Amino acid sequence: MKSIFTSIALFLFSMPLLTAQNNVTVDANAPWIAFMNVFFLDGNYDFGNAWGIPDVKTVLDTDANTIILQPNFNTYADNPNDPNWVNQTTGEGNKVMEASSFIEPGATFNGNDLTFSGTVQSYTLDEGYEVKYFIKALDPDNGFANALGDAFILDLPESGPFSVTVTADQLPAGLLIQYGFSVTGRNANPANEAALGSVVIGAQMVSVNDLNTLQAPVSVYPNPTDDMLFIKTDAQVESFEITTLLGQTVLNGNADNRVDVSSLTTGTYFITIHAVEGSKVLKFIKN
Repeated sequence: MKSIFTSIALFLFSMPLLTAQNNVTVDANAPWIAFMNVFFLDGNYDFGNAWGIPDVKTVLDTDANTIILQPNFNTYADNPNDPNWVNQTTGEGNKVMEASSFIEPGATFNGNDLTFSGTVQSYTLDEGYEVKYFIKALDPDNGFANALGDAFILDLPESGPFSVTVTADQLPAGLLIQYGFSVTGRNANPANEAALGSVVIGAQMVSVNDLNTLQAPVSVYPNPTDDMLFIKTDAQVESFEITTLLGQTVLNGNADNRVDVSSLTTGTYFITIHAVEGSKVLKFIKN
């Protein structure tokens, strides 16, 4: 009997350890925090400290569940006559700002795989600014240096989904885990806010196949269309939603068998048709 128990014990100890998987997507309702690193124009470090999310010009749209990233404006707005912040000859910002917006999920994430993902819905930010998405693991015993280096600090794409994964063995206990975004570039004149643009980021887009639950035949015509899109189906249509290829909703409402799309710009769109019996996603072209 003793040998049986010994064999069982040896088998259990020889089994590979199972690690949990934390999959997190962009969530505007999560407890985001911010940190600002400030550099001189020659690249030398000036200082860094914790800032408020509004101060780094990150907007959390909890209704749309999106995060909007922009250049930093408040250091220019608060110090227009200070040459430390604003070049008094050219009128340009006189510092390079690295604004980070991120989540610190806590010690329960240590020792587990972590994947951070989302979707870029809109990218109009001026090319003078650099946007990154990241997972970091700061080491309190080493001056809070990032134990992962730059391996998981990646360029944010200008459209579509993004994702980064760090394995459990790279996130041992004791490290401070962060995941989020950074915007780097000159502190900017708020008068140029519209021209400098922004980045809108949301949760990862749902697969079209996951939305196609309507079994009844459905089609839309004419396709391409100039102004009116007609829905042909025996199902009882209740509503519709039209999105761009990047997942931005541009039109929605109640529907019977036709939708006025005359207000849309020329391009390709998805229309999700919601019926009593289920939903169907179709692609159409607006002339």
